[in-house]
Amino acid sequence: MVTPHAEPVAVAQHMADWMAGLSATSIPAVAKAAACRSVIDVVGVAHAGLGMPLARLVREEVLDEAASGPSRVLGTTRRAAPIAAARANATAAHVLDFDANFNRGMVFGPAALFPALFALAESEGATGERFLAAFAIGTEIVRTLAESLSDIPYRKDRDSLFYKGWFNTGVLGPVGVAGATAWLMGLPREETAQALAIAAVQACGLRIGVGSDMKPLLCARASETGLRAALLARKGVQAPLDAFEGPRGFIRVINAGNWTDQAFAGLGSFQDAGASYKLYPACSSVQAAAEALMRVLADNAVAARDVAGVRCEVTPHIAANLAFEDPQNVTQAQFSLSYALGCILHRGDFVAADLNADDLVNPAIRAEMAKVTMQAGLTFASEAEARDAAEATRITVTMRDGRQFSAQQNASTGKPINPISDALLEKKFLANMAQVMPAPTAQDLLGRIRSLESLGDMRRLFPDEGPQP
Repeated sequence: MVTPHAEPVAVAQHMADWMAGLSATSIPAVAKAAACRSVIDVVGVAHAGLGMPLARLVREEVLDEAASGPSRVLGTTRRAAPIAAARANATAAHVLDFDANFNRGMVFGPAALFPALFALAESEGATGERFLAAFAIGTEIVRTLAESLSDIPYRKDRDSLFYKGWFNTGVLGPVGVAGATAWLMGLPREETAQALAIAAVQACGLRIGVGSDMKPLLCARASETGLRAALLARKGVQAPLDAFEGPRGFIRVINAGNWTDQAFAGLGSFQDAGASYKLYPACSSVQAAAEALMRVLADNAVAARDVAGVRCEVTPHIAANLAFEDPQNVTQAQFSLSYALGCILHRGDFVAADLNADDLVNPAIRAEMAKVTMQAGLTFASEAEARDAAEATRITVTMRDGRQFSAQQNASTGKPINPISDALLEKKFLANMAQVMPAPTAQDLLGRIRSLESLGDMRRLFPDEGPQP
């Protein structure tokens, strides 16, 4: 472990040297396959988010402010400069909190990487093969930095970026995007190092923004900041090349100088970043409880009207994340266990359409929310089980006649230890796309994403006419 007085390797230069030796064909097939799954998920989620008020607002802002350009703004037939398109599309990708995050680092990587890389790929006319490789490279940078910063979100001493109050997507995301876009542009190693340093100097984001519009906006900022860093580096803009390890640099300021050279030496191993997919449009800490409740209701043929109460025993991590028992806006509702379960009790499911101002004050949903209680202190049979169950929930459903049904979900579907199947991931994609385009068109798009590696030009990924939410 590096102390505050030690000097780690020259981080930006080391990463740039590594990327200089990479070709699209040298990226492991498993890393490109993981990237393709992430793209399927984030494209669907971004389209589902197009109609959300914040996504509309940012899209309108972009179209008002930005010059016309080569990169499409999803939800319109307009095109803008790549940085502006990345901002609008990244906001849509994260506004529902329905997108995947990387367990290694707690970074919403796909929502930051895809908008920047797609905007740039359209501008540069990049192939699908290079796009996927760049996505995998950005993922590897984020994973390696997270582990080098000893960022283990669930460790007991809570000495991680996440528990220090950083929004990790805003901190690590810009660097991953900068590296990915620099490689996609084919920047030489000197300019690539500068792109990484430019991004590191600007990396930021406070977790206090969770539960407000700032969370998706911070994700959008990560995407556009990383892309802008690479574009500026190509034009000759420079930053301190010791932006990571310097005395007032990233490692010292963000993480009190804590750094593990051994973990950083693993750059290029393309270990699994632990992409964690969601079945419900809410914080990952909601997923296990929602899935468990759905299973109890289905397995026992329980009618919601006969439910008297739902007790949720959760881990301390979940209790800290889900701070809004009485959500006052849609964003808070995404971090509210009572709202998610209240919607399930009211309608039999919890979907993106439930995230609206009218339902938030719907007396019927509020009545169901009142049945839900949450308490921390869920225990496990062993320490090993606890390590794999940071977002586990045990629910107990009490019926009006006194009967009780219980279920424990240690890992929701989509977690790395409980992977989502390709079929279920594609079902989620098609359900999200149904809001903005006909089913045959969405099927065709899915087919192109599945075979992205053979797509000759990323400008042919989407239909000519953009969807209109």
